[in-house]
Amino acid sequence: MAFSFGYSPWLLLLSLLLAGGLTYWSYRRTIPSLSAGWRWLLGSLRFFALALICFLLLEPVVRQLSETEQPPVLAVLVDNSQSMRVVSGSAADTSAQAVRDRLQSVLGPIDENLPGTARYFSFDRSVRSLPESPLDSLTFSGRRTDLGAALQSMTEELQGENLRGVAIISDGQYNSGRNPTRVADRYSVPIHTITVGDTTRRQDLQLRRVATNDVAYVDSEVPVQITLGVEDLGGETTTVSLREGGRVLNTEDVQLPSGTAERTVPLSFRPESPGLKRLTVRASTVEGEATSQNNVRTTTLRVLDSKRQVLLLGAAPSPNYAALRRVLVRDANTSVTARVPQRDGSFYGGALPDTLSSFDVIVAAGFPSSGVPDASVQRIADVLEDGTPGLFLLDRQTNVGAWREHFADVLPATPGSASLQFTEASFAPVEAERSHPVFQIEDTDVSLFRRLPPLSVPSTAWTPTPDAQVLGEATRPALSRRDPVLVLRRRAGQRTAALLGTGTWRWATLPTELAPADPLWPGLVSNLLRWVATQSDDRQVRVRPAASTFQGDQPVEFSGQVYDQSMSPVSEAQVSVTITDSAGTEYPHSMEPLGNGRYDLNVGTLPEGTYRYSAEAQLDQNTLGRDQGQFSVGALQLEYQQTRANPVLMRQIAARSGGTTYTADDASALPADLAASSSFDANVVTSSTEAELWRTSLFLAVILVLLALEWTLRKRFGLT
Repeated sequence: MAFSFGYSPWLLLLSLLLAGGLTYWSYRRTIPSLSAGWRWLLGSLRFFALALICFLLLEPVVRQLSETEQPPVLAVLVDNSQSMRVVSGSAADTSAQAVRDRLQSVLGPIDENLPGTARYFSFDRSVRSLPESPLDSLTFSGRRTDLGAALQSMTEELQGENLRGVAIISDGQYNSGRNPTRVADRYSVPIHTITVGDTTRRQDLQLRRVATNDVAYVDSEVPVQITLGVEDLGGETTTVSLREGGRVLNTEDVQLPSGTAERTVPLSFRPESPGLKRLTVRASTVEGEATSQNNVRTTTLRVLDSKRQVLLLGAAPSPNYAALRRVLVRDANTSVTARVPQRDGSFYGGALPDTLSSFDVIVAAGFPSSGVPDASVQRIADVLEDGTPGLFLLDRQTNVGAWREHFADVLPATPGSASLQFTEASFAPVEAERSHPVFQIEDTDVSLFRRLPPLSVPSTAWTPTPDAQVLGEATRPALSRRDPVLVLRRRAGQRTAALLGTGTWRWATLPTELAPADPLWPGLVSNLLRWVATQSDDRQVRVRPAASTFQGDQPVEFSGQVYDQSMSPVSEAQVSVTITDSAGTEYPHSMEPLGNGRYDLNVGTLPEGTYRYSAEAQLDQNTLGRDQGQFSVGALQLEYQQTRANPVLMRQIAARSGGTTYTADDASALPADLAASSSFDANVVTSSTEAELWRTSLFLAVILVLLALEWTLRKRFGLT
């Protein structure tokens, strides 16, 4: 115990001398006169009161040091994921109780012989504390394993305790979060790993991948490619079935290859109705496989009511027109109606359709040429002005005067002259626009456009409209000027695009040395068609799920945007979302505002199935708008993808952290090894406590008692 003062102790001595002098001066003579004994008593009361006041005014503090011994703590992390049932169980019994029975021989010695304190935790995607007898609390039902996060959380969970080591009891399989070996590299205490489960290769059949289109159309063939993984089931046969709900769409019997191999199974089906389709692919169980839980996968695709309807209008029969038509016809999602004008004003393929508004996109491939009747051109112009998307491609026969007269309001660029004169130039994507969706062409690089044969482009400049976006330019070695060649525009919900160059047939027939650039022309046409056909979203209320399909344990989240009639963000709206399952049960929710017209909703995890949702935004009892859609929740089979333990990972974790690795058979040696280790010992903690005496009410009470007693005696003796 030690005293300290907020001020110099010499001030206390001086204060005591002054208090003593004042007391002596006050009681050396009294009126009336008192005996020496009474004067000494009254003087003592005053002196001790004054001395105590002076003592407290110097802010005395009492410090006391104490030492306590903290026993060493071992954090025991037990894998509570579903994979433990497969890896640690057997084909005959994969129940949670069977795994508990096998872990008894691992956890028992830790309970009985550990030279310290054991703190038990279970982990899968998250970490939970367990009681001292943890076995009964383990369910082995976690759908993901995040071993790295479990290790990181231990230093926080046991902060302030004498953590001297971590023991992991697991099969070594993880499928979420950071690589646990990276966490072990800088871990503060040794990590001891106990690998449980079978480490040998086991017979198993698993459905590894299901690939299909994101979008399909009613009555169109939809391919579904299925990849099976096989482990030592050669010669066996399984039946792969494709289902929607309880209806079987297609099946195929597959003979499995020998050894460790993959087998691709192509299936297909024809959707009969539009909407979000949830497909289930299942492989029948094969005798002897480790688990059948990984024999099923789900996927979703959106089925549209019909194919994209395209009206293709040419200037005249030409190689450019033929190359473009081939690309459009090969697109399985596009239905093409083609018309090319003849000299007499009629069209190859028949007259223009009576109802032009039924087309999703108008493609003017040089149209119109000089012989097309003005009435036909005006019909096309009327449809475009009504909002139908348009894709324009310049040709040598194009009547530019008709473009200026009829299409001026929808073209993304205006010509400087009604006459056409062409010069050759290379096509160069604008550097800042290389990431535009139009240039996202699979299996090739956008930089290859510079190697394509040159185009014939107008020698007079075309001027993009103020709201247009230039994606490609014409480059000529002799000129520094760059003219727009590929121009896009979005205005009032309508999208249009123009390719101001001809000679594209050469892009469709490339020589062998330019084979890597073969996908550029069909990819560019498909992307342009997709871009112009995409409807601009000008709705006041837009609510969308974060994904069309959520994994089994993935929280279902929505994002929303709300605007007023002038399309200004509304941040104070009440946005309600009602989710309806396949049985018709409704689940109402409210979105949280994030500011600037944005809203957010997390409804947590939902059971497997297909759901509909409807959203409504209100402001001051007025409805701003509504939105609706569908999403799906699939089964999660991550934990069943691996059927054997991973001792290599467990050894790496132990080695990188300075720990020891064990198997279930020799795990009973862990307590003895820890007892012999110098790092697993008790910790003596010195703690310091302080008491600020000047804040203690007891001293105030003593001072009041001393002064009150002095005042009472003085009144009794009649002292002045």
